[in-house]
Amino acid sequence: MSISIFGAALSLAKIANSVGLLLDVVGVLLLFKFGLPEDVRRKGESYLLLEETDEADIAKGRRYDFWAKVALGLVVLGFVLQLISNFV
Repeated sequence: MSISIFGAALSLAKIANSVGLLLDVVGVLLLFKFGLPEDVRRKGESYLLLEETDEADIAKGRRYDFWAKVALGLVVLGFVLQLISNFV
């Protein structure tokens, strides 16, 4: 099966493969930024003061966790699309 885009006929396999590659690149870039940085304390504990939690660090940790999961999902989805393109 082929689809015409801007006058060029592209097969469904090529489109799936290209979209998969793009998702992989975006996912890897997000992982590079939001991976597991050393300066993020996930529990919000402060090491300078006793028995105090930092709500900003908790929010930052949640944001980093969310984007890391999104990035991994994009990488997996990209690989799945590339795999599918081999059988279409």
